[in-house]
This record gives sequence, C-alpha cells and structure tokens, in this order.
Amino acid sequence: MRPIEGVRAMNRILQGLSFLVLLLFAGIWVWIGFALLKFHPTPDHPVRLFTSAQTTVAGFLSSAVGAGTASILGIEIQKATSITLAAQVNEAAQSSRLLSFGILLYAAVGVFVLLVWLSKSDAASDIVGAFALGILGWLGGAFAAVFRKA
Repeated sequence: MRPIEGVRAMNRILQGLSFLVLLLFAGIWVWIGFALLKFHPTPDHPVRLFTSAQTTVAGFLSSAVGAGTASILGIEIQKATSITLAAQVNEAAQSSRLLSFGILLYAAVGVFVLLVWLSKSDAASDIVGAFALGILGWLGGAFAAVFRKA
C-alpha cells in the first residue's frame, strides 16, 4: 500500500469512529429525552433517575461532541481573516460532511433535550439540566459569533 492510500484508509477509519460517537451521542440523549417525557412522577419517585453508567456516558458524549464541534469550528473560523465570518463558517462546514452532520446533530439533539427539560424540569435529573444549559451556552456562542467582526 502506498503512503497516500494508507492515509486515506486511516481517514476513513477515523471518520467511521467519529460517526459512531455521533450516533452514540444522539442515541443516548434521545433515549433520555423520551424516558423523561414518558415518566410520570409519583410521591415515591418524583425525579426520573438514571444509572451511574448512563449518566457518565451521556455526560462524556455530550462534552466530547460539544467541545469537538465548537473547537473545530473555532479553528476553521480563525484560519482566514480576509473573508466574512459567514463565509468562513460555510467553508468550514463544506470541508467535511461529517462535520456538518455533527454540528447539526448536536444542535438538534440539544434543542430536543432542552425542550424536554423545559417541559418536565421538576422530574428531570441534574444531568438533563446540565446538558440543556450546556446546549444553551453552545448556541449562545454560535449566536454571538454572528455579530463578531471578521
């Protein structure tokens, strides 16, 4: 195998692993969202609790995907300064379909969990509230970046 082919093969493997992380992230958070939506509090069980493993995995995946998408976008946005911010974000997103998918998936799942949290906050465990607030911060950063001078 030539060196270029080896690099391409490794890139495909890494993209596949990244896609798997995105699917795990979406899967666990959508499951948590629906579990909370279906939960009906009782005096004995006022809050929908999740196992330690579920909480740990959900927290890790939300942090990894959120930080990953934000840092990659930030790096891509800062590369060029002679074009508008919108054009830089567009260029960053077009450079990788997986990156675009990851950004949109993170935002969509985050907004879903945020809306679930808003509707069932009394029955939500702390991990749900933490992720909902995290997505608000992430979206706020994206909003603020629109108004930043290029």
